[in-house]
Amino acid sequence: MTEFYGLPNAGEFWHWTNALHFVLVGLAGGMALLAALLHLKGHEEARRYTLLALLFIALDLFVLWAESPARFRFSHAWLFLSFQPASPIWWGAWGLALGFLASGLLYLGRGPRKPLAWALLLCSLVALAYPGMALAVNAGRPLWNALMAGIFPLTALALTLGVAALLRGVWALYPLRLLLGASLLLAFLYPLTLSPEARGHLWEEGGILYGLILLLGLGVFWRERLAPWAGFLAAAGLRALLAMVGQWQGLGL
Repeated sequence: MTEFYGLPNAGEFWHWTNALHFVLVGLAGGMALLAALLHLKGHEEARRYTLLALLFIALDLFVLWAESPARFRFSHAWLFLSFQPASPIWWGAWGLALGFLASGLLYLGRGPRKPLAWALLLCSLVALAYPGMALAVNAGRPLWNALMAGIFPLTALALTLGVAALLRGVWALYPLRLLLGASLLLAFLYPLTLSPEARGHLWEEGGILYGLILLLGLGVFWRERLAPWAGFLAAAGLRALLAMVGQWQGLGL
């Protein structure tokens, strides 16, 4: 577990690969949710989004494996050999693994479609929820508070809908604006929920970038041609920034 959160007083323990993970896991969970819903509706594009879900889950799992110091010791197996329902990371590991299995079976047309789609839907909800929960439960990091549990699922869905809109899914634009708008609202309120010390660190380490990301996000309400890019980049940037800047433990910790 210390490989995920870092050792006490270790300072920054994550790098760009971890920021990439927080973007990929959002896409993995969101694409899995979209694929599951399309399969349940019998939509013709279900197979296309199932393939995207498989791709993003596989990429995320590879990044998690590649950035781990224990990648060649395969100590990650403890997540699957132990029973830790109080751990968001345990839920995330199972959600991604079983989501990959369900997506693969659906894409290949093997097994009962509707039960597999419901299983994928459940796994996708776990994958959407666990990153924010994994940060929110870490009391030793003042910047990771309860709002992480709301910001991360919302931005994950915005990422997914941004990709869908870029793939010329006109239907995705309205929910993209709705969900990114909710994400931006929480992001505007977020600094007000921090202690003065934590808020000062946020402004010092990422204040300018944070403001630029929020301004970029407002572009989703502008021209339809630019809205998908604005939504996708703002959601990705917000997830990566909160994960990386939030590593700070505060003075005296």
